[in-house]
Amino acid sequence: MNKNPYQVLIVDDEYYFRQLLLQIIDWEMLGFCIKDEAENGTQALELARQENYDLIIADINMPGMSGLDFVQALRSEYINTKIIFITSYDIFEYARAAISFGASYYLLKPIDEDELTNALAVVRDELCEENEFSRSLGELKQQLDETKPILKDHFIRQFLLHEQSVSPETLSEQARYYGLKLEFSSYAVIIVELDELNTRFAKEQERQLWRFAVQNIVQETLGSAGVDCTFINVEKNQLAVLASLSEHSDTTLFDLCEQSRIFIDQKMHLFVTFALGQSYESISQVYLSYSEALYLLRYKFTQGGNQVIAYIQDHMGAEDAVFSLPIDRSEWLTALRQKQQDTVTELIRRACDHLMESRASKEIAQFVLMECVSLGSAAILERGGSLPPDWLTERHPLFRQMHILETVAALQQWLETFFREMVFVEIEKQLPRSKNSDIVTKAVDYVTANYSNENVNLQEAARSLAVNPSYLSHIFKKEKGQSFTEYLTNIRLDKAIELLNGVSSDGLMSLKVVDVSMKVGYTDPYYFSKCFKKKFGIVPSKTIRG
Repeated sequence: MNKNPYQVLIVDDEYYFRQLLLQIIDWEMLGFCIKDEAENGTQALELARQENYDLIIADINMPGMSGLDFVQALRSEYINTKIIFITSYDIFEYARAAISFGASYYLLKPIDEDELTNALAVVRDELCEENEFSRSLGELKQQLDETKPILKDHFIRQFLLHEQSVSPETLSEQARYYGLKLEFSSYAVIIVELDELNTRFAKEQERQLWRFAVQNIVQETLGSAGVDCTFINVEKNQLAVLASLSEHSDTTLFDLCEQSRIFIDQKMHLFVTFALGQSYESISQVYLSYSEALYLLRYKFTQGGNQVIAYIQDHMGAEDAVFSLPIDRSEWLTALRQKQQDTVTELIRRACDHLMESRASKEIAQFVLMECVSLGSAAILERGGSLPPDWLTERHPLFRQMHILETVAALQQWLETFFREMVFVEIEKQLPRSKNSDIVTKAVDYVTANYSNENVNLQEAARSLAVNPSYLSHIFKKEKGQSFTEYLTNIRLDKAIELLNGVSSDGLMSLKVVDVSMKVGYTDPYYFSKCFKKKFGIVPSKTIRG
């Protein structure tokens, strides 16, 4: 039930009949109140234009403007008040006309109290339902108005990201609904990326303020030149701008973007990269411009940020070339083992130059980055140490930056910091020089004790000493001036000549040479003789004393 009574206008030329209606019906109980009375159609029409009645009860036959003419005039002015006709004439033409005007009831005089009460109850219920529907519709409209900016953003995203399947007429109608102007000669998409936004500003509120400031500057610069701009947020550090131009001129748009960039750089001290797609005559083609702008942002990684990058056909296919990894692991490990920081810095520079010259994608650059991190880890581990806590985790401040590097220049700086402040520091901490000497001494002792074992080699020695084979090979050669294998061979052959010099001339010579080769770790006597001659210049049998 409506809290406020529904307002009624009674229209009848008979004063006593109007009074009768007031007396025989309990209007308040039924939820109505008699707001006004009129004695003819003309007077009633003036009242209806001024007041918003819920129900009009009208006689049909009145002097001047009849009830039917009155209601027809109401409907022509889109006044859709509920109507109950009351008349003394049971004429079919009247009833048909009443129905055509949307009258709720057609009642005959003398009026039946119960019949009118029932009619009023039905009209009241209809009014309640309609009011409830109107209220719900109003709430939906309010919700729609509140969400319209979000829906507009979604609409723009859809035709930026995808080729539209709807007709140009439907697209234009939807665009007008969201307030997008369509009287322009061409359209283009600009992606504005705030360089290193997440690195420079930790708080989301700060990032939002900078995005808003950049948007205002772009809006003012382009808008002052007659470019209509519609903005949407596509990524946390990006703004997409639908630029609508009165004249088709990519060059003009490029210059305006450059003006915005210079102002932001000089006045706000913020680096911003503009990626500008080509302009198209139809708004249904802007998804192509957006794709081009998005593609251009890939070049920011190798070419650097804080610039305007415009789409040209030469960009196409630049990343299709075969990419070769710019890292020689052996060269890097040698520099790391010898703690040559300048050499490592130069290797980093060369690798990054290669990334830029080949216009490598960000994904390839990340692969190169991880390869360098792997080399740094290997250099630490091969010295017998262990990786520091939080290595390669988000908990470490340096590693937390790994996946948000936006340019090759930033990647180069990160790698230089990584090797200078982490890898070389850990190498110095893990194994001091004296420990290297201890390892070499233990390796020599291992060879002395096990040279007669045919299975002794660098890998077995390293396993016995619990060190990396590559590291053992490196420090052994540095300490002893010869490789581990050369040292093992010399020990074996020196022992062999001592044994052979102890054999008498009447001994079984062939048997003794075989025995000696077995005693010093050679299972193949012919290979033993070859190594022996290479070192001493004679075959083993010639060394036996006569």
